[in-house]
Amino acid sequence: MSALVSLLAGSLAFMAPLAPAAVGGLVTEYVGALNIALEGFILIGAFSYAAVGAVAGPVVGFGAALAITAVAAAGADLFSRKAKADPFVVGLGVNMLAPAAASIVSQSLFATKGVAAVAGLQSTLVLPGLRISDIAAFAVAAAIILAIAATPFGTRSRAAGMSPDSLAMAGLDYGKARGAAHLVSGLACGATGAALAASVGAWVPNMSAGRGWIALVAVYLGGKRLGGTVAAVALFSVMLSAAASAQAVVELPAELLLSIPYFIAALVVIVGARRTARRRGT
Repeated sequence: MSALVSLLAGSLAFMAPLAPAAVGGLVTEYVGALNIALEGFILIGAFSYAAVGAVAGPVVGFGAALAITAVAAAGADLFSRKAKADPFVVGLGVNMLAPAAASIVSQSLFATKGVAAVAGLQSTLVLPGLRISDIAAFAVAAAIILAIAATPFGTRSRAAGMSPDSLAMAGLDYGKARGAAHLVSGLACGATGAALAASVGAWVPNMSAGRGWIALVAVYLGGKRLGGTVAAVALFSVMLSAAASAQAVVELPAELLLSIPYFIAALVVIVGARRTARRRGT
C-alpha cells in the first residue's frame, strides 16, 4: 500500500467516528446552546453498543447506542432547562459522570472495569481503513446534514439560535426546538461511540480519547457553518492519520505524535478566544 493510499485510508478511519460528533455539535450550536458534553455522550454510545451488543448482537447494539445516547442528551438538556441550571456545568457533569457510570456497570456486566472484549462485536473491514460500522456512522452524519440543510428541522434550529422571540411569534416553542437539537446531537454521538467500539470489538474505558473536544473545535474552526465544519473534520482526520503513520518513520514516542492534532486543536481554541476578545474590545 502506497504512503498516499495509507494516509487516505487512515484519514477515513479517523473521520468516520469524528464526523457525526462534529455535526451533532453544530446542530446544538445552531439553537444557541453549546453542547460541551459531546465527549461524555460518545462514551455513553460506545458503552451502550458493547453492553447491548453483547446480548443482542452488533446491529441491535448500534441501534441501542443511537437511542440511549439520544435520550441521555435530550434528558440532560431538559434538566438544564427545567432546573434553570447552567448548560456548561451540566455538560461538564455529564463528561465526569459518563466514565464513572460506565465503569460501575461494566463491573456488573463484564466483571471488569477495564477493557471488555466481546466476541462478534468487531465490525467487518470492507475497505482499507473502513469498516461497516464506519459506513453506518457516515450514514448517520449524512442524514443529519440532510436534515440541517433541507428540512424544517434545520430551519427551526437556525431560527431558534438567531431569535427565540421571533420563533415564539411564529407559534413555535424554543424549548422544543432546543430539545430536538440535543436529541439529534446525542444520536450523532451515539453513532460515534458505536463506531469506536465496533472498530475494536470491545469496550475500552475513555475510548473517546478527546474526539468530543476535537469535534467542538471543528465546529468553531469551521465558522459554525456546515461546510466549514465538514472541512475542519477532514483536516483533523488527515492530521491524525499522518501522526499515526509517522510512528513508523520517526523515532519519537507514539503518544507525542498522536497528541500533535490535539495541541493544534487547543491552539485553535486559544487563538479564537483572543480574536473574539479583541473584537469585543476587552
